[in-house]
Amino acid sequence: MTSPLLDLFYQLRDEEGFLLSIEQYYRVENYLIQKLANDSDIAIQENPNLDNPKIKLLCQALWVKSPKEKEKFDQAWTEMLQFQPEINIEIAKKTPIRHPEESISKIINPMDDRESPSLEITPSGDTPIAPETSFPQIATAIEKRKKITSLDNPDYYPIGIAKLQESWQQLRPLPLESPRQTWDLKATVMATAKRGFFDQIIYQKKQLYRREIIIFIDCSDSMIPFAGFGRIMKQTWANVPHFYFDNLIRDEVLRQENGWESQSLTKVLSNYSPEVTSCLILSDAGAARKRYVEERLSATETLIRRFSRRFSRVAWLNPLPYHRWYGTTAIDIADLAEDIPNFSMFELTTEDWENLITWLKEEAIPPRHFPFNSNQFHQGDNWDEDEDFFSAESRLRLFEKENEPNTRELAERAAFPLSLSPNLLYDLRQHQDKNNQAPWYAIADILLSSLVRKIDRELYEMSPDVRKLLLEKLTPEELKSLAYQLQTYIQEQIGDYCSQSVYWQNQQWLALAYLKPSQAVNEIKQVLAEAIKNNNRVRLVRLTALLENISAALADYEPLLLLNEPIAAYSRGDLNHVGNVLQLSPEDEGTLQKRLIDEVAAIVPYNENLFTAETVLVNKTGQVIERKPVKAYFYDENLAEVRKWKKAQNYIRMMYIPQGEFWMGTEDEEIERLVKKFGWDGFRSERPQHLVKVPAFYISQTPITQAQWQAIAATAKIDIDLKTNPSRFKGDELPVESVNWYQATEFCKRLSRETKREYRLPSEAEWEYACRAGTKTPFHFGETITADLANYRATETYADEFTGKYRRKTTPVGYFQVANAFGLYDMHGNVWEWCADTWHDNYHVAPTDGSAWTKNGNDNYSPLRGGSWCDGPDACRSAVRYSFYRGFYDLGYGFRVVCGVGGTL
Repeated sequence: MTSPLLDLFYQLRDEEGFLLSIEQYYRVENYLIQKLANDSDIAIQENPNLDNPKIKLLCQALWVKSPKEKEKFDQAWTEMLQFQPEINIEIAKKTPIRHPEESISKIINPMDDRESPSLEITPSGDTPIAPETSFPQIATAIEKRKKITSLDNPDYYPIGIAKLQESWQQLRPLPLESPRQTWDLKATVMATAKRGFFDQIIYQKKQLYRREIIIFIDCSDSMIPFAGFGRIMKQTWANVPHFYFDNLIRDEVLRQENGWESQSLTKVLSNYSPEVTSCLILSDAGAARKRYVEERLSATETLIRRFSRRFSRVAWLNPLPYHRWYGTTAIDIADLAEDIPNFSMFELTTEDWENLITWLKEEAIPPRHFPFNSNQFHQGDNWDEDEDFFSAESRLRLFEKENEPNTRELAERAAFPLSLSPNLLYDLRQHQDKNNQAPWYAIADILLSSLVRKIDRELYEMSPDVRKLLLEKLTPEELKSLAYQLQTYIQEQIGDYCSQSVYWQNQQWLALAYLKPSQAVNEIKQVLAEAIKNNNRVRLVRLTALLENISAALADYEPLLLLNEPIAAYSRGDLNHVGNVLQLSPEDEGTLQKRLIDEVAAIVPYNENLFTAETVLVNKTGQVIERKPVKAYFYDENLAEVRKWKKAQNYIRMMYIPQGEFWMGTEDEEIERLVKKFGWDGFRSERPQHLVKVPAFYISQTPITQAQWQAIAATAKIDIDLKTNPSRFKGDELPVESVNWYQATEFCKRLSRETKREYRLPSEAEWEYACRAGTKTPFHFGETITADLANYRATETYADEFTGKYRRKTTPVGYFQVANAFGLYDMHGNVWEWCADTWHDNYHVAPTDGSAWTKNGNDNYSPLRGGSWCDGPDACRSAVRYSFYRGFYDLGYGFRVVCGVGGTL
């Protein structure tokens, strides 16, 4: 049955003279309505409820351009409803309609002359259609849905979910207008009889057909690293039939990725018309394992030729880049395109994806060339004649020779988890330095290498000997950072399933061993005691193997590690060895069992470096409306004693700041409000607001104190001399002040030399990210600050809070005992804090990776952040920026220090 909406479209275009293209019909049926498909009022698939005012408004908004056209549109719509009564009645029974005024108000009034933001609607073709009416609510809903999708499905691949959705809008099986016109003989005769003479031929309305797409996905072992992309594609292109095969498409194809139910390929192909169906194959074609198999090429050529006769277009999507095809079966399969004009192979890159979509739309694509780069091509025997093929050193050497440094660095990270899944390895890659990040397909290079072995469908394990070699390359700080990443991954991706899986529970204990060793030991103790009591030998074997793997992280728990050997012997049934260690008779197994349980229970954990405190949230009046506990990790950098200080002054406490992203700066509207209220144009340097991704780092919990300054100032000079105590306000626990940028930098250099760790000033991005600690309010405390929370000129106010005490000097660091969510004190007020960047008047083209911005700036000036004891609250905001000459010092200028994760010299 023809859609009444389509009949209306043809009537308006062909009979009423509306200037419309068929794409404008597609937009109504397949774009706007599709985006509102969750609304119970909308049902415009085959038989729409045309009484629904929303559908009329949508059509009117896109098709009507003048009051005269609106009159014709209304009349045609009314006539259409009169000819479709039975359809409308039937659909009305199924589709509930809210009050018409409510429905209309939620879309838009098409004849409203007021200006509003427009939503540009672009057809799938090359010719853009100008926006005719604004749909702000629809645009907002679409953007919101995109954000939700991106959060729920992390994009690890070059083509992400948003791009797949956009491509689907172009590729979906839309009605296409037949290029042929058919003479309507009956209508022509009747028109001639009515007029009394023949003046024109009347043609039938153009027929529609639908383009179909069918996808075949390779689910062999070499494609496991890319399985996630196939699943995302299946989820996004939900209406496209997907079939699976193992390495080669044979007579039978699978209906499910991990299932056994198959279907005849001949039967599958018979369901689709060759003229209107395109085919997409997702497979590495041997490139992932760098193999060339003659039999595979021969069988694949036969298949491609068969497909070329059954489909209008055949596209092969190879997840590996084209330079990886050389020397493998993939390059010869790609070369088949020279002889088969409707076949082509594409690489999974942003550029070639556009060609793929164009190809599937049966449109021409530009000539594609795959230049050979010998530097990217590895082939041949890389083994030394006298080398042991099976040794860990040899396998690692070969891997390092065949892969780039960033892939080798990712392999070191991959050695940390006890077991690997593709998703976990992708997540580890996401935390690499963005300037030195391994290519996304490096996941396959690692998982398919001789360094790891497959232990389940999508679970791998690094060889123990190789893992040991790689872990030796990591610093303690890097290991701790990896533990945090692993813990975060388990919490976000695995969740409650962790307790049900031995593999993931062991991973959790591995992370805890580095981050919260006492908790890890307590949990393992309980499980050990239970397994010994129940004589669960299998569980004991796994637990003792786990303790062996995480022994480096539990070095402070030597009694547990020493007990691991007799427990392992007990799990093997070697009671003689257990009796010798415990000095008990091996004949009495019950006594041995009880002693082992007692020995496990006697292990006492120590207090690891976990800082606990409290943070508060205040409203505009300064009233505390919420209190939250703070838990943050740290390490203490011990300093040499200059005098007999308190123990607390002999170290710098460095707080761990986890990697993340935040919006740096201030929105334009808020900036103008601040300029107007406080009369300072400097707020405009906080624009434009931009998203910054910051790697993990450590930052001192407080500004550097005078005691800490003196400990380092007493050491040997590197570049410039340092005064022993330059501060005006004296006190060991007061922040050092009256230091300029060069002196602060000299302090960092000396501290690095003395501690063998690389210390520096924070970048502006690091400082603001650490200050905000996940907040978006003007202060990390909330909407304002008060004299009970920070040291500033509290006789002035920021919002609706009361004025407070103006102390007129610095206060001891941490004086207010209220930290932010990262465990940092004094981020607002007390002293301004120097940053490493050179000064720039705004954030235009600023880095987005958290690094210091030192290019094209004023080298004589640097930013200061945070405000001081003598400034008003507006100068103490999280985003405020202030520049000053690097050589100038003031009694309100201090600094903090930063150490990168893995910052050992």
